[in-house]
Amino acid sequence: MKFSRFPVTLPSALLCCLTLSAGAWSATAHAQQGAAPGQAQVQTPAPEGPQLSPELNYILDNWEKAGDVTQRLEGKHIRYIYDHVFFVEKWAAGEFYYEAPDKGRLDLASPSNFQKGQKRVRAGKEYTIEADKPERWICDGTQVYAIDEDRKEYQRLPIPVDSRGKNIVDGPLPFLFGISKEKVLMRYHVMLHTAETGGKHDINQGIIHLRVKPLWQQDAANWQEAEVMLNAKSYLPTAIKLTHPGGNAETVYVFQDVVRNAEQSLVRQLWKGNPFEPSLRGYKELTATAAEPGTDMPVKR
Repeated sequence: MKFSRFPVTLPSALLCCLTLSAGAWSATAHAQQGAAPGQAQVQTPAPEGPQLSPELNYILDNWEKAGDVTQRLEGKHIRYIYDHVFFVEKWAAGEFYYEAPDKGRLDLASPSNFQKGQKRVRAGKEYTIEADKPERWICDGTQVYAIDEDRKEYQRLPIPVDSRGKNIVDGPLPFLFGISKEKVLMRYHVMLHTAETGGKHDINQGIIHLRVKPLWQQDAANWQEAEVMLNAKSYLPTAIKLTHPGGNAETVYVFQDVVRNAEQSLVRQLWKGNPFEPSLRGYKELTATAAEPGTDMPVKR
C-alpha cells in the first residue's frame, strides 16, 4: 500500500499507548506490517527462561485479571521522544481513550507548559526541547485514521480482517491490552526492575516497574526493550518507555488521570459525538493505490 505522504513506519504516537489508547498505535503498526490473513507470525524461538519469582507470578496473574475486566480506559498523557544522536527532545500531550476489544484514540498537541528554546540536561548531555507536531490516531476496529493537523491531511490504514477484534492483541504492544499471562511468557522476557537493576519497583510502595524484552522477531523489529510502570493497586499504567532498535532513540509516555470503566466518560464529552468517527471536513485524504490484502476495504482510485 503506497501513500503520497505520512511515512508508513511505527507512528511516533504510541505507544503506547495503551494499547492503551494505544489501541490506535498498535493497530496501526500491525496493519502497516501487511501480514496476509492466515499468515503465521514470524517469531524467533523463545529461549528457556528462568523460573518466575512468586512476586512476578502474582503480578502477572493480577495484570491478566485487570485486563479481563477493562472495557474502557481513558486519561491524559505526555509523550517525550528522545533522539540520542542529535540530542533533541520532542514534547507532546493530549488525551487517550480505549474501548474493548479494538477501538482507540490518541490525540497529541503541544503541552500547555511548553516554551520554545528550552534545554535540559539528561544523562550528562544537553537536549534541545521542541514541540512535536499535532496529530491524531483513531482506530475504529476496521481501520486507523492517521491525521496530520498541521497539513490538514489524513490517511485511512485498513486493518487485516484476521487482525481485528480480540486479535488486536497480536499487535506490537499487546501487554497494554491485558494480554494473557500465557502469551506474555511466550512472547516476552519479563523482569522486575528493582533498585538493584536501576529501577523503581517496590510493590509495598504501590509501584510495579517491569522490564520487558521481546522474544519474537516482529516485536524486536519495533523496539528492543520496554519499561512498564503500573499502579500496584489498580494495575493501571503510569508510564511506559520504549527503547527503539539500535538504542539511539526512546519514546516515553507518562499517564495521568487514568480511569477504567468510567460511567460517564469525560474524554468522550471533550470530543463530543462518537470519538471514533472524526470530523474531517476541510482535510485532504491521501489515498492508497491498493487495499490491504485480505481486508474488506475497497480499493481507492
